[in-house]
Amino acid sequence: MKLKTIILIIGFLSSPSIAFANENKVDVYDLVSTSSNVPTLDTVKLITADGVLNKELKEFMLKKHNKQVLKDKKIAILATDGVEELEILVPLNYLREVGANVTIVAPRKKIYPETLGLKIPENRRTHIMTVRLMENSGWLKIDKYIDEVSFDDFDGLVLPGGAWNPDFLRTDVEAQNLVREIVNSNKPLATICHGPLVLINSGLVKDRKITGYWAIMKDLENAGAKVYDQPVVIDGNLISSRFPYDLPRLMNSFTEKLLNN
Repeated sequence: MKLKTIILIIGFLSSPSIAFANENKVDVYDLVSTSSNVPTLDTVKLITADGVLNKELKEFMLKKHNKQVLKDKKIAILATDGVEELEILVPLNYLREVGANVTIVAPRKKIYPETLGLKIPENRRTHIMTVRLMENSGWLKIDKYIDEVSFDDFDGLVLPGGAWNPDFLRTDVEAQNLVREIVNSNKPLATICHGPLVLINSGLVKDRKITGYWAIMKDLENAGAKVYDQPVVIDGNLISSRFPYDLPRLMNSFTEKLLNN
C-alpha cells in the first residue's frame, strides 16, 4: 500500500511549495514567488512541532481519506489576495481527496485610482496571492469569479483566513452576498483565523457562537457574537476555528455537517 506523504519542496523556483502525494499522483500547487526576509509562518515547524494540535494536523495531512465521503458535493472556497497558504491548501486538497467538487471563488482584479498608488500585477486576473503570515508564498489559480457563481451552485462554503484576505472580502459586496446567502440557506460554512471578519460585515455573527484568531475575538464580541477560545465551535450551520493547527477538527466538523445537511 502506498503511503500518502506531505512534500515540502524547498528552492522550487526560488520559493518553497507544498505538494500532497496521494495514492497514485502528486498534487503540486504552483505557488511560484520570491521569498523575502519578513515575519513568516513556518509550515514545516507547524506540522512537525511536538504539540497535540500540531500532531493532529500532521496526521490529518498524512492520512489516506475515503475518496467517496463527499462524492458529488459541490464546495466553494472563497478567497482573495493575502489568504493564508495552509488555510486554503489543506481544505482544498482534503475536500478534493474525499470526492468533493471544489471551486476556488475570488473577486475580479480591481482597477484603483492612480492617486492610491496601488500596483496590482496582471496575473491577478487569473490568480490570487497566498501568504505565510507576512511572506508572499505564491499565486493560486482562480476557478470562478464571484459574479459567475450563485449560492445555489454549492452545498457548502469554506472561508479561510490570513490577515489581508478577509480585509479585502469584508468590503466586497458580492462576497458579502454570497456568504450571507450560503448561511441563510442553512448550508454549512466553515471559517478559520481572520475569516470570521467577513461574517461581521455580512451581519451574521450577532448572537452566534463562534471563534477565530485570538486578535479578532474582541471584534467578534463587539459585533454581538458569543466567542469561545476552542479549536472548533459549531453553531448550526456555522463552523469556526482559530488557527491552522485547528484545520483537522474544522474539516471533520464541516464534513459531518455536509453529510447531515
